Amino acid sequence: MNFKISKKELLDALNKAVRAISTTTPLPSLSGIKLEIKKDSITLISSDSNISIKTVLTNNDKEVFTVQEEGDIVIDSRYILEIVRKIDSDAITFETIDGTLIRIYGGNSEFKLNCMRAEEYPEINFAVNGEPFKFETEKFFDIIDETAFACSDKDTRPILTGVNFKAEDGKLYVNATDSYRLASKTVDVDKDLDFNITIPSVYLNDVYHSLSLEKEIEIAIDNQKISFIFDDSLIQTRLLDDIFPDVSKLIPTNLLQKVTVKSRDLLNALDRTSFIKSDGKNIVKLSINEKEIDITSSNQIGSSYENIDVISFEGQPFEISCSGKYLVDAIKAVGSDEVTLSFSGELKPFIVTNKEDDSIIQLISPVRTYK
Repeated sequence: MNFKISKKELLDALNKAVRAISTTTPLPSLSGIKLEIKKDSITLISSDSNISIKTVLTNNDKEVFTVQEEGDIVIDSRYILEIVRKIDSDAITFETIDGTLIRIYGGNSEFKLNCMRAEEYPEINFAVNGEPFKFETEKFFDIIDETAFACSDKDTRPILTGVNFKAEDGKLYVNATDSYRLASKTVDVDKDLDFNITIPSVYLNDVYHSLSLEKEIEIAIDNQKISFIFDDSLIQTRLLDDIFPDVSKLIPTNLLQKVTVKSRDLLNALDRTSFIKSDGKNIVKLSINEKEIDITSSNQIGSSYENIDVISFEGQPFEISCSGKYLVDAIKAVGSDEVTLSFSGELKPFIVTNKEDDSIIQLISPVRTYK
């Protein structure tokens, strides 16, 4: 195997590939990236058995590489990425010396690495099943930003570690919850789309960071995996095999109080009030009336107090306590200059919304506190 390749193009491909590498894989070969070198293409494959990435480089628009000798090899991901980063040259040459020993050089630098044979790498099925549909990348980014943060980070209920996507009747309903909060987003889609899947949030974030400059992606779904197809890459991830809870019933409809405030005022007040944590938790109490919100936090370490003006208020004055972090996350996800908090009782979940965009709903469970 012998080829010369643009450092920039290779580095971009490697940065995508390493997102599918796990440091805890039981198969040594999966700690590496498989390179398949052909005269007209260079393919990089990586996988941790749950997420798999294939990137194909070609010379369609410009000369990215030249191949002297075809071949396949598996190179440890940690070393190939660092070597390519450190070589001070616009082009890098790879040349096998003796079976699994590879020479990598460019500029004044030269490295030799012991690698693995391509036959040791498991066969990855990149077949795309089902008819792909197109989706705007910017809209996909918004969905992840507004929902994925609310997934559970615990494996006690694996289904809650993923984001649920349900398409029916021309609507895509996206929900994420850790059972203490809910992030919900609704967007219009093609009426022919009909599916109900849950994608692990950790892999959604990998897809998110791989898309960057793409304007549009293709998505294909089958019973066990979802494929994201864009530009020169294909990313496949497994789906969570369980039924996502029906969260639509959690959103309150009988609202007793509504308060609207400037998002920045509330965020700043929460930042100053909730940094004193006890056992990693930052519980804040909101005392709300027609003029202002008093925000207090108190534990064995100390206490804090903030006060902000309200823009509008409906209902009777009341108090409610919740996680300061959850409230901050919800306000940021709503992403508006003004935010509305709507309540149906002191011990019932409340919702955080943007009056200019009813497609986003953030729900937070209150916390019982004792005076």
